[in-house]
Amino acid sequence: MSESPAVQTKSQGQEARTLGLPVLKALFATWRAAVVYNENNNAYRTRRQELTDVLKTLFESGADCHVVYQNDYIFFNGERFNYDREFSFGRSFAVRLSELGIGGITIQSDATPEQIDQAIFALAHADRRVEHPYATLAVAWSTLQVTGVTIAPLPEHQADRLIQGDGAEEDPKTKKHRRAQALVARTETVVQECWERVRDRNSLEGGAVRRVVHQLIDEVANDEDILLEFAALKDFDEYTYYHSVNVAVYSIAIGMRLGLDRVRLANLGLAALFHDIGKVRLPRDLITKPQEFSEDDWEQIRRHPTLGALTLASLRPIDAQVGTAIAGAFEHHLRTDLTGYPTLSRRRTLHLFSRIIAVCDAFDAMTSGRVYQKNPLSPDEAVRRLLYNGRQWYDPLILKAFVHVVGVFPIGTMARLSDQSIAIVIRNDPEDLYSPEVKVVRDSKGHPVEQTMRLSAAGSASDGQIHITGILDPKSVGISVSDHVATICQQTAARDRAVRDALAAES
Repeated sequence: MSESPAVQTKSQGQEARTLGLPVLKALFATWRAAVVYNENNNAYRTRRQELTDVLKTLFESGADCHVVYQNDYIFFNGERFNYDREFSFGRSFAVRLSELGIGGITIQSDATPEQIDQAIFALAHADRRVEHPYATLAVAWSTLQVTGVTIAPLPEHQADRLIQGDGAEEDPKTKKHRRAQALVARTETVVQECWERVRDRNSLEGGAVRRVVHQLIDEVANDEDILLEFAALKDFDEYTYYHSVNVAVYSIAIGMRLGLDRVRLANLGLAALFHDIGKVRLPRDLITKPQEFSEDDWEQIRRHPTLGALTLASLRPIDAQVGTAIAGAFEHHLRTDLTGYPTLSRRRTLHLFSRIIAVCDAFDAMTSGRVYQKNPLSPDEAVRRLLYNGRQWYDPLILKAFVHVVGVFPIGTMARLSDQSIAIVIRNDPEDLYSPEVKVVRDSKGHPVEQTMRLSAAGSASDGQIHITGILDPKSVGISVSDHVATICQQTAARDRAVRDALAAES
């Protein structure tokens, strides 16, 4: 496992990617289902059958099933999968492998469904809190005699690198980026597991979700822009869960701007994570429906705030944290003038958390491609629409705080600069919202480039200073914002290491 996976030819790599993606997706979905369900539950059996079916297709093609986790990447039969839109769940997958110290999983063609069940449940319920989780897991594996599925340890020098970094080889910014990446993936997983537990067992394991909320608070306080980078990336397969994490990140950042203490920030974060929990009571095929909604579909969708409040109210005990979550679930679509939904028979004053969540929910929804918004808005256009509707729909104070969080040009905004180059906003300065840091991706002649710079405000720009002159639609210029945002820190770290290596060689 210490050696790099074998290099693939182009055709072999394409085959590995085509066959591997559905296998990886089914493997992770089955693993995640086993955390919540027992092996006789229909939901788990459905996931495991999907895994069995894709493995059958894989083996009939003559391919093997080797999953390797190495250097913070997941490889399938030697082909590396980047954590992009296509493989966005890979972040969560990588975190689970890293936490257990697993460097490889091999499923053999003669593995029986019973052996796959044994392996999946051993992975799902392995104790990650022990000092050496892989050693403990290996003992259990040997006892179970799961011969059709084998695991290999993560090399010692790579253990926990995704979560903690690898010491002197990484600069502080990259360590923050890795920690934030792991936290976002872990939070998304916790949210999904909690929602599924609420749906199927009507119970909430609050310890895990409270821990990730406090970790989000610490990360936002440490460097909120790194988490905002991840919020700019959208996972369309698991949108509901990533949306909840994004809304929590934005909400906590606003809460800090408003001076909320840590207890209230924790309550706000939990309310944001569970604001859409009513959707677990709606048909899954409605939530994931690829076609546009009919009026009947919309009538069902508008039930989710009420269903969410009732779902949370059925949990016991109802403490202050659950109480504010109930308010957030019920009120986040009401609008301040109460023209939203559900329809109320009397006036009411919306809870502060509901007003915060409403703004964050609307922004993330407008910038995401969903059934009822096929063409997502650019981040700056979403901010303008929020401000336009601010007087009647949203709390003006919350909107002002939100703009200070995301900036006039939010992270992910693509802009034309005064020198005719094209850039993507990657960081904002709360003290000067009109002078963001950008990544230039094309020069004035349209050639690809890699350069970061701090811009000046348009009104104060002098000779030689570059500023934003217009906003662009990424589709119109054929540039993927998410690909660039996701690789900023990794590329910076690689350049820094190259410079250090060169200086060390000279000395």
